[in-house]
Amino acid sequence: MKKKALKLAFLACVLGAVTLLSGCGTPVPLGCLYTKITLPVSVGNGEIKYNRIGEAKCQNFLGWIAIGDASINAACANGQVNRVSWVSQRVENILGIYGTFTTIVYGFGDGADSTVAGEHIVHQP
Repeated sequence: MKKKALKLAFLACVLGAVTLLSGCGTPVPLGCLYTKITLPVSVGNGEIKYNRIGEAKCQNFLGWIAIGDASINAACANGQVNRVSWVSQRVENILGIYGTFTTIVYGFGDGADSTVAGEHIVHQP
């Protein structure tokens, strides 16, 4: 009986060590407790001006279920953007229990006011 309990304790320790030491490589920096970051993705036509913003989001529950469409195409459709200036992404994660991944597209759309609604300021060194 003692041998069986010792084997179970050893197995539990091995499984715990494998779980803790097998880090998951991700393309974004994730904090253990909380993450809220915005990262660049790409630049479209090189303009830093925009008059429309489109967002698309997917969600993650417990690291087991992920649903949604966070594609650039979905973000363009949601914001009625047809000429992309640049794309960024926002990642939020709470204890690995709930997370969101949002793609944000900045650009121009048909029928929009021709004046620029926003301009991203780039600081030159």
